[in-house]
Amino acid sequence: MKLKTIISICFILITTYSFASKTIIKGKVKDFNKKELSIYAFTDYISQNKEKIGFTTITSNGSFQFEFDTDHITKVSLKIEDKTTWFFVEPGKVYNIGLSYDEAYNKGRIYDRQLSLKFNFPAPNELNQQVQKFNQQYDIFIEENKVLFEQRNRKIEPKIKEFEVEMLKKFNTQNNKFVTNYISYSIASMLNSIDVSYNMYTSGKGSEDTKANIYLKYLNNKPILYHNPEYMLFYKDFFKGEFKKLTLKKAVGIDISNTINDDASFTKLSASLSKYPFLKDKEFRELFLLNGLRGVYKGRYFNKKNIIKILTDVEENSDFKEQKIIAKNIKLRLTIKPISKGEKAPDFTLKNNKEELISLSDFKGKYVYISFFTTWSIPAQREMKIMQTLHKKYKGKIAFVSICADNEYQKMIDFLKENPSYNWDILHIGNNSKITSKYEVRTFPTYFLIDKEGILIAAPAGRPGGTAERASEINIEKVFYDLIH
Repeated sequence: MKLKTIISICFILITTYSFASKTIIKGKVKDFNKKELSIYAFTDYISQNKEKIGFTTITSNGSFQFEFDTDHITKVSLKIEDKTTWFFVEPGKVYNIGLSYDEAYNKGRIYDRQLSLKFNFPAPNELNQQVQKFNQQYDIFIEENKVLFEQRNRKIEPKIKEFEVEMLKKFNTQNNKFVTNYISYSIASMLNSIDVSYNMYTSGKGSEDTKANIYLKYLNNKPILYHNPEYMLFYKDFFKGEFKKLTLKKAVGIDISNTINDDASFTKLSASLSKYPFLKDKEFRELFLLNGLRGVYKGRYFNKKNIIKILTDVEENSDFKEQKIIAKNIKLRLTIKPISKGEKAPDFTLKNNKEELISLSDFKGKYVYISFFTTWSIPAQREMKIMQTLHKKYKGKIAFVSICADNEYQKMIDFLKENPSYNWDILHIGNNSKITSKYEVRTFPTYFLIDKEGILIAAPAGRPGGTAERASEINIEKVFYDLIH
């Protein structure tokens, strides 16, 4: 069961039309003066991929402004250090917001620290206000009917229908199709969550909410809402496991399996799926195909290389722009190989404080201790001081490489001016932010140890002085000593 209200926010909003084509996000941030604010946009809701669209530096008085282009309603994520929040933006509008950080609310959080968000001077009918109010009503409904949901009790069906009618009437969203669809597909997910069946007899004689009827109401002959997250969440949940089920059917199922394992053909796979009545529409069928391949990739019955080949074919040849994007993102997500001990360390070429390019391959023949850090991370700064001691002791025998993940190159330069004794190889991530994904860096600092041939000895590796605070952590200095003796 999901609760929609993730962040306790006190929304104040001003949303005005911009005469320019730019969407503008501006406002004030409390307690983060001169820090970097990064902005990410979700590119699709099947893979849940989001891309960085830029960053800005918060001024000394806490203000910021960022402009970008979008041609559709977009979910954006704002990040300061390791703290995030999100909201929806519409093309050509101005969003004046306030951000702050509540220590008490985030107590115990490690990887999902959340910023509090408010919009200045809220307009009641603005998209985010409508979504927020509906989410609150949604959570109340779920809580009030918690027992019926847990029991999958059929008495919940008419209650859900009444709730949908009430919400659509209450929010009066005729002028905002996005909110109307957000509400409808959130409620469709409710119906789907009670595990109704295609067969009406297994869901209760006379039941109006068999899975087939849910399909007819919410999906059949309806446009695909690529940019509405609730539509895509419902779509994924509704068809979860269905692609695999089709491959197990006699005759046609074998045909589907063969087009993947033998032919690796996007065209043939689409043709095989078209034999099913609910997949007659080409665009709908190809989205089903993409979501299905995503679901079966990790199974043992299908050739993984062929699945990637089909996804590449969709990326290059689909008639639908959004599906090309989805195929690309699914492929990238599926082909990310978890980094682990015994594998080749991902190479990189980054700039140091003298603007010289340094590559990991430059250290071949040496053991390399890599750290990813940021200038805002207190643990990173503390451990850099310990690493300074380790560097003095082991330099010449072990190469030390620290990679600064701050957005601005100048931040690293200023940091090193303040700490001139940090004289090992310190590099800036620059435009190569994907290196943190390749190394699966989730928090700063993170460490890796690589052997003389570029193979990972430890991923992640122990921290400098780790045992002082974490008795169970490997003593990295003992590892160094064992390597060189």
